[in-house]
Parts: sequence; structure tokens; C-alpha cells
Amino acid sequence: MELLWAFVVIGGPIILGLAILYATIQYRKRGRDLDQVSQDSARRVREDIRREEERQVLR
Repeated sequence: MELLWAFVVIGGPIILGLAILYATIQYRKRGRDLDQVSQDSARRVREDIRREEERQVLR
């Protein structure tokens, strides 16, 4: 049981650190053109929400 607890205490932070490192590397490798795609998608969603709210008011 002590071995399991030692693995959790020592291995947990190591695994968490590796996961954060992996996510950071993946984020940096993504293309900057995706930023524009994200902005366009967010704009479309906001417009859809605004239209839906206007429809709700008219009913």
C-alpha cells in the first residue's frame, strides 16, 4: 500500500507536468490562421444568438 501511495505522490505531479508541457507545445504549434477562423466562428455564434433573442422578443 505504501508503494501505491508513493507512486501517487511522486508520479502524479510528474504526469501532470508532462500533460501541461504537451498542451503548451501543441498550443504553440497551431497555425495563426486558426485565430481568424476562431474569430469568424465566434462572430457567427454571437449573431445567431442576437437573432434568436430578437425572435423571442417578437413572439
